[in-house]
Amino acid sequence: MIKSFTLGMLLTCGSLILACSAEAALLSSFQFNGKGNWSIDAVGSNSTPVGTISADVPVGSTVEKAFLYSTTFLNNNSFVPTVTFEGTIYSGADWTNLGSFTGFNLTGFRTDVTSQVAALIGGGSNSLFNFTVNSESPNNNIDGEVLAIVYSNPSELERTIAFLDGGTEPAGDTTSVNLAEPLTADQLADPDFEALLSLGIGFGQQSVSNNQFSLVDINGTRLTSAAGGEDDGIQNSDGGLITVGGLGDSSDNPADPFAGPTNPRSDDELYDLTPFLSAGDSQIVIDTENPSNNDNIFFAGINITAVAGVNEQPPTVPEPTSIIGLLTFGLFGLSQAVRKESK
Repeated sequence: MIKSFTLGMLLTCGSLILACSAEAALLSSFQFNGKGNWSIDAVGSNSTPVGTISADVPVGSTVEKAFLYSTTFLNNNSFVPTVTFEGTIYSGADWTNLGSFTGFNLTGFRTDVTSQVAALIGGGSNSLFNFTVNSESPNNNIDGEVLAIVYSNPSELERTIAFLDGGTEPAGDTTSVNLAEPLTADQLADPDFEALLSLGIGFGQQSVSNNQFSLVDINGTRLTSAAGGEDDGIQNSDGGLITVGGLGDSSDNPADPFAGPTNPRSDDELYDLTPFLSAGDSQIVIDTENPSNNDNIFFAGINITAVAGVNEQPPTVPEPTSIIGLLTFGLFGLSQAVRKESK
């Protein structure tokens, strides 16, 4: 089993990363390669407590990474959020500023809550974990929080999971999933194959007006023209305008990738990329754009049952002959040790 983690990855441009850009706004903050999966959820409101944020982590799991995100508006670097999550206060230097979209001073923040969440979840459960976002300050300028978790579990499939975050570039951002080996027809036909994309978007409102939306293309083909809205907000006004693809969401929408939004649930921001992939593909290029110029895509999650590197070169997959050679060498060493013991 390949199991590796990459923290604070820098974009590396090279022959394997054709779509890499030095100006990309969404940067990789964590990558996992191994047997595991993710849990992503969000909540937002102007109430105190803000609401409940859930996690789905099955029995036999180990929490490898957990990030809490907070998305703000009208924030010209004038404040850092103070958020109380399950009784623990996160403020000031606890947060990493993810950059701002200057149109409405939209700014996302990230804090590492791995230790806290790992202690709360332990070895997992067959039931959902429900956590409380106790408070936010300044509440009226914070649209909500996202809890993004990666866990390892020996019962899971081998996956590459990556969390990316930053300040959106409305004119367009590009993210590259660089596969260690080209996809095969058998791989794509396997019912267990998964290639998922989750987007976290702040300050998007689609219940009152349908003119706030983002576009997403996969390998040059339109995936959606309706990303955004306040799916995870308890209210449909400033202070609760947040959505993320995750728990309780469907990857079956939108039905028409070129249709704009008619309500917040026109698009759940959770996408199955499999229909956009072909045998022989060695890279998945994800392009996002916010033509309405008033939403902040501050988070992206990628989850694929293949070995890959996101915005970086993929991990090396050992050749079968190399694996056989290593096993042979190991068995030879073991036999020599046994001989010595028997003398």
